[in-house]
Amino acid sequence: MKGEEPIRILMTGGTIDKEYDPLTGELTFGKSHLSNILNQVRCKARVVLEEVMLKDSLQMRSEDREEILKRCVDCQESRIIVTHGTDTMVETVRVLGNNVEGKTIVLVGAMIPYVFGASDALFNLGCAFAAVQVFHQGVYITMNGKIFPWDNVRKNKESGEFEKLKD
Repeated sequence: MKGEEPIRILMTGGTIDKEYDPLTGELTFGKSHLSNILNQVRCKARVVLEEVMLKDSLQMRSEDREEILKRCVDCQESRIIVTHGTDTMVETVRVLGNNVEGKTIVLVGAMIPYVFGASDALFNLGCAFAAVQVFHQGVYITMNGKIFPWDNVRKNKESGEFEKLKD
């Protein structure tokens, strides 16, 4: 039964997993914070965590997107959440949308790192969990309480928000 199947979470990096390096003054990656987030919000859904990479999405290349695609296709779960940086999330969602069938995949990220406290990570991840459990098969992005199908979304670089391409 679909409700009993675990949700696979593929962690690829992005702001959600960044932390501040006091020596360099930069945002860097140490380890994923997803396990801590799921404990903090008392998530009771069965999950399988899989770290694919921890990269800023601006550093992602086509090989990285192909690896994410391969993990989505090869995993046995039909419900998948992919944590991802917001800058190139739309490029990755298009690769998945054009190549994956029979699964529900939701990409999610954050504008403020989880470790900063006032992050949007918890809310966005909660929306991803809801979407992956109730939406039909397909590929989606969820950010800031909105859910977009893979082929009708863009990131508005001026506002920093995701929006529909067409109504």
